[in-house]
Amino acid sequence: MSRLLVFTENYARGGGNRYLIDLVNSIEGGYDEIIIASNRGGIFPEDVQRLQKPVTLWPVSFITRASTGNFLRFIPSAARRIILSPLILLEPLFFLGNIIVFVFLLQRVKPSCVVSCNGGYPAAQASLAMVVAARILRLPVALSIVSMPGPRRWFLQPYEKFVDKLVWQSVAVVIVNAKAIASALHELRGMPLARAEVVYNGLEDRPTKVIASKTHDEGCLVIGCIARMDAAKGCLFLFEAFACLARKHPELRLVLAGQGDASGELFRRTQVLGLQDRVQLLGHYTGDVCVLLDTFDIYVFPSLWEGFPYSLVESMRAGCAIVATSVGGIPEAITDGIEGVLISPGVTAEMAAAIERLLAEPEMRLTLGRNARLRYERELALDKMHVRMREALANSFREKG
Repeated sequence: MSRLLVFTENYARGGGNRYLIDLVNSIEGGYDEIIIASNRGGIFPEDVQRLQKPVTLWPVSFITRASTGNFLRFIPSAARRIILSPLILLEPLFFLGNIIVFVFLLQRVKPSCVVSCNGGYPAAQASLAMVVAARILRLPVALSIVSMPGPRRWFLQPYEKFVDKLVWQSVAVVIVNAKAIASALHELRGMPLARAEVVYNGLEDRPTKVIASKTHDEGCLVIGCIARMDAAKGCLFLFEAFACLARKHPELRLVLAGQGDASGELFRRTQVLGLQDRVQLLGHYTGDVCVLLDTFDIYVFPSLWEGFPYSLVESMRAGCAIVATSVGGIPEAITDGIEGVLISPGVTAEMAAAIERLLAEPEMRLTLGRNARLRYERELALDKMHVRMREALANSFREKG
């Protein structure tokens, strides 16, 4: 009986879990049973709903700084930082302890293969411990990484260099969703480029109204963004750019869908500037994303740090005119002036200028939207992702086996 174990450490909704579910759906036909193991609450109800085949959800207990931070999430952030800071020095002990826990887990589950899904790198340390545990038991193991890696910390250089080398020696393949991630892993973390396989995010096609008129009130022009409203996502820079443009363009509206660490500040600024009638803060959005995107004249993705975001692919599928920062894998989907307008991250004036240019040129908006839609159809449809994922994992597991 062939059995696949998929593991993740996760504490927030986002593209990491979405990629995990797409990965599982792409290869579910090749296994008799699939088990998704994670920390408790790591897989959300909406993730389970997207699965094409029933799987077994297996909660696992382990200790990392991230899990401790999540446990302490209800206390003030300053106090939480004070508690978590000394735990950095205990990371090697946590790592070793988690390897032992996962060896016992794997011996109990007896999978044929293992896929460990990480956000960035090193990110969820438990995902790396799972890779090493699988290697100890001589199980074929893959690691997926869907965000840009960070550099090694200077005070833990020897330890992190050792862990990196151990991980790269253990994995059959590293699945990344952007070439930029593979390059950064090589430059910052010493990953052999031959280990990496690029599998871009894919989305199931939905009807689009790229040429049709928008569905919002006539006379309004809507700037929109659907993302986690974290400061690192650049949403505060987008708000600032909108506030500058709003003075000259009374017809302009801003719609932000998502919840995050900057949500409170966005609400405060909206109140202070008296923009309550022109800014919609939708919070965590559970409605039909396609319907919402169809109300946007311009989609702005202002992230400061990114892998290959699903929300950008959604806007391309919808045929939106896009303004996006040139970070991570975004330039692999958007060619400046063809499928959208690329700008520097964190530069409000440049963002405002790009938006204003598209406000003034409706034909350019339509052209960019058409081109973005065509790029989606050629490269980012879900069936294409499934084919690439199956090939990458099958070939790598076959070679490792």
